[in-house]
Amino acid sequence: MKRTTRKSSIGLEEERSSVGNFSTRFSLPSFVRRVEKLTDDQRTAIKKMGFGHLLEMPTQTLNKNLLVELMERWSCEKHAFILLPGEIVITLMDVALILGLRVKGDSVVLKEDEPFSDLEKEYGATIANRKIAVSSIENKLESIGEIANDDFVRAFLLFTFGTFLFPTANGKVDSRYLSLLKDLDNVHQMAWGAAVLEDIIKWLSKRKEMNVQYVGSCLIFLQIWSYEHIDIARPSLLDCYLTFPRACRWENCRSHQRKWITTQFKELQENQITWELQLTSKELEIDIIKELLAAQNGSKPEHPSSIISTIDGDNLIISPHMMDKQAVKNRSEREVVREGHRIQENNLERLRAPENVEVLTYATGCPSSSSCVLDEPKEQLQHPSTSKNSSINFTISVEDDLKTRYQLLEEQNMKLMEEIDKLRSENNLLRDQLLSSQQLEGQIIGLNKEVNDLKRDNGHLRFSSNNLVSRLERLILDEDINATGEM
Repeated sequence: MKRTTRKSSIGLEEERSSVGNFSTRFSLPSFVRRVEKLTDDQRTAIKKMGFGHLLEMPTQTLNKNLLVELMERWSCEKHAFILLPGEIVITLMDVALILGLRVKGDSVVLKEDEPFSDLEKEYGATIANRKIAVSSIENKLESIGEIANDDFVRAFLLFTFGTFLFPTANGKVDSRYLSLLKDLDNVHQMAWGAAVLEDIIKWLSKRKEMNVQYVGSCLIFLQIWSYEHIDIARPSLLDCYLTFPRACRWENCRSHQRKWITTQFKELQENQITWELQLTSKELEIDIIKELLAAQNGSKPEHPSSIISTIDGDNLIISPHMMDKQAVKNRSEREVVREGHRIQENNLERLRAPENVEVLTYATGCPSSSSCVLDEPKEQLQHPSTSKNSSINFTISVEDDLKTRYQLLEEQNMKLMEEIDKLRSENNLLRDQLLSSQQLEGQIIGLNKEVNDLKRDNGHLRFSSNNLVSRLERLILDEDINATGEM
């Protein structure tokens, strides 16, 4: 018997996505359509796994011209986008704010020596080929229907991985993910957002180094990240500024020609870039954001590619394999200042001793085989030499007054956000009052109409009553006349 299978909607999405300078199996429309079919119980089950914010994701069209320009500006060595005003990295905070996924927790690791499990066999994988087609996962979800059991949760998460979070070039999902989904009680403790970031960096580097046609990873995250950080081809914000996650607060992308976007990137100004996203008061109350902030205050690095320094006792150590010495030598003074400030903020909470002022120095003389340890404090800021062949030495002193100013700015920012929230609440109250007054006006108009109708009815009744009285009077008069005639 020949076994027939229906053509999945995923395949149709792939055919439509093969235009432009790259192709992708990423399919947000397929994911959104699947979410729309979920029952309340199924939604609750997915929320318990830590993926609840993804269920709020609206349909977005990929702006391939914008994504191609970003990919062209990716540095595989620095794991950063090289823009005209400077370099900018993708951080764990970006992932948490845009997707609403946990970025701190147990690592998501697919082990090469992971034993082949019965769950993998159940999904059609084999020891020789540990892959599961997204179309077969979709069929399994259809067969499960409205049931909200463990099988549904595993199938839906695998579908999410294959279409949204970790799509691959071949449209299949690694069956080893099932080893992470075997015990569903531990799924919400894993740092899925950090895994998304790692996957994006892997595909950006693969695209740049090998110029592959098919690009995987969560491309809608990269697009929203661009909206948040770079004012190019940015659509309008939706009505609610406080929407979380931030992927839900942007309108669908507008169509722009590749040439126009290329020109915009070539003419990009510093005031068009948001180097670091500012948290709203609502975002500060989100558990995954608070968890990440607590980790940052403990000086745990956000991402290996974005942190080039660590604290070892009283010394600041710069790892040579995390910085390109020639690139540092060729940087402008403004770029070095910006990177120094970023490192200073990451380590501010650990550098509390006023008598031991730590110094960060960039130098081309650091040996390549060992770390450069800087334990001699500097009190003055050294600017890079203007000579092309001289090394760049730049020092940043961490002073108490800088800490104070930073804290004051933070407090002022919090107060401003509170005032904005208060004004927004008052605005909503006034809008409600306006709507209420409009409703009252409508009710008054309706009542006036009823009064007029009653007056008209009353006039008719009065007229009918007068006619009845006249008739009665005539009848009585006629009877009196008849009685007189008979007498």
